[in-house]
Formats: sequence, C-alpha cells, structure tokens
Amino acid sequence: MNDSTELAKRPRILVVDDSRIVRATIKKHLSEMYDLVEEGDGEAGWRRLMSDESIDLLLSDLTMPELDGLGLLARVRASGEARLHYLPIIIISGEEDEATKAHCVECGANDFVTKSTDRSEMLARVKANLELAATRRELAESRSVQVQTGMTDALTGVGSSHLLNLQLEQALAFAFRHNSEVTVMLLDLNHSQALQHKLGERMHGQLLGLLAKLLEAKLRKEDTLARLSDSMFVVVSPSAPLTEARVIAERLRQTIANARVNFRSEQLRVTASISVANSWHDDVHSVDRMMAILRDRLYAEPMDNHVFMPDPAMSQMPTPLISEALVMLHKGKVDELRPHLKALMLNLKPLLELATAELNLDWDLLPLEE
Repeated sequence: MNDSTELAKRPRILVVDDSRIVRATIKKHLSEMYDLVEEGDGEAGWRRLMSDESIDLLLSDLTMPELDGLGLLARVRASGEARLHYLPIIIISGEEDEATKAHCVECGANDFVTKSTDRSEMLARVKANLELAATRRELAESRSVQVQTGMTDALTGVGSSHLLNLQLEQALAFAFRHNSEVTVMLLDLNHSQALQHKLGERMHGQLLGLLAKLLEAKLRKEDTLARLSDSMFVVVSPSAPLTEARVIAERLRQTIANARVNFRSEQLRVTASISVANSWHDDVHSVDRMMAILRDRLYAEPMDNHVFMPDPAMSQMPTPLISEALVMLHKGKVDELRPHLKALMLNLKPLLELATAELNLDWDLLPLEE
C-alpha cells in the first residue's frame, strides 16, 4: 500500500501571493492535478521552502509584503541547495514591463503567467516547467558521474573538447527525447594571435586560465564550459531557451570586457565575440551541424565584442505537444498551428488507428503518410 501511495504522489506546488483571490483562482485551476500549499508573503514562502523539501514548483507574485517576489527569487537561487537551484519558479505577473521580466529571468525565473491566465494555459505551463526541471536534474546527475580522465583541459581546468562532444551529444539526445532544447555558445577572443604574440606562451596560458574561471563563475550549474582551441571556448546550456541564452551570452561578453588584465604596467583590453545556436530554432540534431552553424554565425560578419543571435525570422519553431496545440487552438492561434498540422496528426496517428479499429470508424488514414 505504501509503494502504491508513493507512486501516486502528485507534484507539490507552493503558491506565494498576498491576494486570497489570486490564490483561490490558482487553486481552482491546478488542484485537480497537483497538491497545492499557500503562503501570503515572501518571508512565509521562504520559510515553507526551507521546511518542506517536497515542493516541486514555486508560483510567486512580484509585489508582496515582508519579502517581495524578486527578493524571494534571489534568495532561492543564492541558497546553494541543489534542490532549490533546480526548483522551477513561475512568476505571477501583472502588466510588468519587459525590463522587469528580463531582470526576473536574470535572477533565475523560469516562466511567467498573468493573473488572468486561463486554466488550460496554466496547466500547460506548470507541466512543461516540471518536466524541464526533471530533465535538468537528470542531466546534472549524468554530469556528476562522467569519467574525469581526458575530460579536463590541462591549461585552463575547464572541460576538454572530448567532454564537449560527449556533453553536447548527450544534451541533444535528451532534448530530442523530452521535446526540450539545447543552446550552445561559441566564444572567441578577439585578436587572439596578436594577444598571444604580445604576452608570450606562458602568460597567454595564464590569461586563458583566468578568463575560464571568470566565465565559469557566471554560468548555471547545469551548463558545461569547455575549451575548444587556443582562444575559443564553448558553453553547452541544456534546456536553455533563446531568451535566457541571450542574457547568459551578454553576461559572458561583459565579463570578458570588464576583466582587468595588467601586463608590464599596461592594462590590456580583452574582448570576445559570441555566437549562439539553438537546437529548436536552428533545427539541429547533431554535434557537427551545431558547431558548423556556430562558426558560420560567428564569422559571417566579424565584429569585436558582439553577440550573434539566431535570426528570429529564420527560426524553425518546434512542433507543439498535443496539449499545447489544444491550448493554442483554444486561444485562436490557428495561423501559428497551420505549419504543424501534419506533424501533429502524425503524432496522433496511433490513437486514430486504435479508434478506427475499436469504434468501427470508416476513416482513411493514408493521406497522413503522403
């Protein structure tokens, strides 16, 4: 009986909002699928997170007494506890401006819902964030058991090119299996040959080691930093969407540009350019293709101290899940669904075949295969 109860355990969600009406609305939307607990301010929410290790997701308002949403968000991400580092956090926003939302993302928020979000969309967002957090934990656990031999770059102490290939291949496989995504960043120091000539081999190696440590300190725990060549580094960010990747890439660019490098009483200016590729937006399923896109994007229009992002107009959006497609249809987003109709129907084909056989339906499914 205990085993059965454990298997049937529902994910637990903590809702932190000073409005009883908002908490009641969220409870009405989610209580059939999830176990909900509530707190009325940020401090009470923080105490609940500290005392209840079974919480799987946090829904938090921004404006609250005692401790506001940004304060709670910062405290959770700075706690140092692995379970809180991977805890998905959805901000309940009103009509906050884009700068506020960007700041929330930088502080560690995973998603946003409004106080008027309907039941279908809220269920879809909660489900997606819980699955994403599970994937990230799985990837982190996989990283912790990697064999160390040949995995570390001797000069800088970060990952080697061998580790990069393994991690990127594994992250792409996870993304494909879980309908998730992988973002990769290629960072190249500007004018690296001239810099190496000026510093000499030994000092240049020390510089790369220093920069590698600065970069690693700015990444998420689930990210992998590896050195690809003399002055080129790669960051693999599992499950990171482009909005989050842009923030990370800008942070890395600024970290290099702000580094104080003194050489023989001279302060050197070091900059780097970064190209970004994403498995969903670039429709990438192999390591070689991902690296080729990164190089093409980086060198297509050489520019110092710059971040090169995918062109949104050329992006290939992934086929939504059936549940997500139903939410889109409910919201009238027919034009956005049209390009994915055939793929969605192919995903439904096994169910349609079963229905045809069991319910004696005279449906012709052959056109789906054309």
